[in-house]
Amino acid sequence: MKLISLFTGIGAYERALKNNAVEYDLVKFCEVDKFAIQSYCAIHDVSVGDNLGDIQAVNPSTLPDVDLITFSYPCTDLSIAGKQIGFFHDNGDVSRSGLFFSAADIIASCRPKFAISENVASLTLPKFKTEFDLVKSTLEEAGYHNYWTVLNSKDFGLPQHRERMFMVSIREDIDHGFVFPKGNGESGCIADILEPEENVAEKHYLKPSRLEKLIWYNPAKNFEGIVTAG
Repeated sequence: MKLISLFTGIGAYERALKNNAVEYDLVKFCEVDKFAIQSYCAIHDVSVGDNLGDIQAVNPSTLPDVDLITFSYPCTDLSIAGKQIGFFHDNGDVSRSGLFFSAADIIASCRPKFAISENVASLTLPKFKTEFDLVKSTLEEAGYHNYWTVLNSKDFGLPQHRERMFMVSIREDIDHGFVFPKGNGESGCIADILEPEENVAEKHYLKPSRLEKLIWYNPAKNFEGIVTAG
């Protein structure tokens, strides 16, 4: 399976493919953060020369046809923790989240069999109906059927409440439907992934002064049992 990885980060999709024994050939990846690039190349044994760099500078016509494109465009302007300006600034320029359109141009040109994206769950809320409709309609116009849902990591064995919107877009000429996994509803325990206490340096523990501030800011919460340094 030939893959182009956009907004690559450290390669979560690539790791998922490897974890599920799916063989793939990386055609190109696309990332601008220098530390993410270094990490990605080290983790996946990839050459820096395979990096497309700034997605806005990519000429889609120079890219070959591929089987899969992954493209988790930035959530910066869609997240409830951000400014929530959507895909465009007031002056009409695209925001960081608006880089979705650069990815869509590449998808339309390369015509992969599948395109997979992930973003914050807030994209599916009424506040961002315009943006979410744009995502769906843009991919539909490129010839894809979209399947999307919100999945929570706690339903897949991880001790974390983390909701994310996942979308699988399948080229309409090969589409036979898609069903998302339900998860087993088991969140696991934080102790399953923590290092044994005796292996953790003291600098990583919460200082008593910070714990006091937590209690002061959150008087209703029960912080009994938190391990501190000192």
